[in-house]
Amino acid sequence: MVSTFGGLEIGRRGLASQLAGINTTGNNIVNANTEGYTRQRVDFSPSAAYPPSGFNQPYIHGRYGTGVDANGVQRIRDQFADAQYREKFSNNSYWETKSDALGRAEDVLNEPSDDGISKAMDDFWQALQDLASNPENAGARSVVRERGKALAETFNDLSNSLNKIKGDLKQQINVSGNQINTLTKQINELNKQIADVESTGQMPNDLYDQRDLLVDQLSGLVNIKVDRADSGGNSAAAAEGKYTITLLDKDGHSVGTLIDGKNNQVNELTVNTDDKDGKINVTLSLGGQDITGKEVSGKLQGLIDGYSKDLPDLMSKLDDMAYTFAQAFNKIHEQGQGHDGSKQGVGFFSGVDQKDGAAKNIKISDDIENSLNNIATRKPGAPIGDNSIVNDLEKVFSDQTLTFNDGTKGTAKSYLQSLIGDLGVNSQTAQRMAKNTGILVENANVQRQSVSGVSLDEEMTNLIQYQQAYTASAKMINVMNDVLDTIINKMGV
Repeated sequence: MVSTFGGLEIGRRGLASQLAGINTTGNNIVNANTEGYTRQRVDFSPSAAYPPSGFNQPYIHGRYGTGVDANGVQRIRDQFADAQYREKFSNNSYWETKSDALGRAEDVLNEPSDDGISKAMDDFWQALQDLASNPENAGARSVVRERGKALAETFNDLSNSLNKIKGDLKQQINVSGNQINTLTKQINELNKQIADVESTGQMPNDLYDQRDLLVDQLSGLVNIKVDRADSGGNSAAAAEGKYTITLLDKDGHSVGTLIDGKNNQVNELTVNTDDKDGKINVTLSLGGQDITGKEVSGKLQGLIDGYSKDLPDLMSKLDDMAYTFAQAFNKIHEQGQGHDGSKQGVGFFSGVDQKDGAAKNIKISDDIENSLNNIATRKPGAPIGDNSIVNDLEKVFSDQTLTFNDGTKGTAKSYLQSLIGDLGVNSQTAQRMAKNTGILVENANVQRQSVSGVSLDEEMTNLIQYQQAYTASAKMINVMNDVLDTIINKMGV
């Protein structure tokens, strides 16, 4: 038969178990705003029933319950929701990084405005029109020189500013590479600590949370997949084990292993950036294996694309425009003479002998800088007052079809408009994708927080339930105390 004192043991177990529930609920409440914290719950199960199985046990219909056991504290986490969130977070980080780089380039071009290159070109063209109306006027020639100088300086400023952005992206690439290696090392160390605890049969929930927070941060830098490796020893069935983290490309294909959880090894990601022979090179290697050309998504890929593609393409187009425009302008200018019959063959712009670096190096030629009379206005042998050269120079802006180095044909103004328009479209696309993927990240986070996040309303309800159950267990002990008092002190009296 069941022990006379079995009721006291049932009550004691109830008190201990419900107290564990109260403490766990309190821990959830105070950590409701802790970053990376996952709500926890106590796993309750009925204690072993009486009588146990066996041939020599007393025969009764059914078995008596002996109370409740608190088997452990387990955190509530959805692995699928985590994977969905990290995938979307990686994609969102890529587009946000790309949007930021293109947005900074848009700020540099500052179009449309009164300070951009379009305004500088319009002012230069207007100065040429004024000179055509009065080619002998020294003041008009002076304005042409100053407007030409302003246009060249605008090209210079744009090139230098874009180059500075590219330099910032290069620095951020190196920083991101270091962050990735730091995070993988920290995760690997947590893997070791978790394995040590799990092998004893315990569940290190706080270490799990720390590791998952680091993995979330890592997923913002590159695209990853998380697998689990058994810690061994006396690990509980619910133990989460060690993480093996695989680096993925944008299509979800494996690129290599960042962390080998089974063997507790980390493969370092090496990022090299260099500019050689005017070419931008970014090389990646993982554990010594070259993975250059693999698009790993995340912030790192956004920085690489901005540094090696978006900014260089924009700077190349700016160089192309400065070079082609200056060459066409100089070709016409060299055919003319100043109003006083000064020397022929003078170029208006210099520093544009080659396309690469043309926007950075373009300037007013020394001949124009030293003498206003070297500004060509008329054809050789034409009478003083002839403005045919100036009229031809005006056409370079919007009437003459130029062939640019990238194969594009059009006027200088149409090429500039295309350059600005392409940048605007690319920037808007990146902004739209950043916004759309941001919504997906938020939705994924809401989904996983609905499982693992702390709801104060739910926790307060649980607290009341545990409190009532604790009170009932205490009441049961009081009842058993009265029963035992009757049996011991009053029976037979």
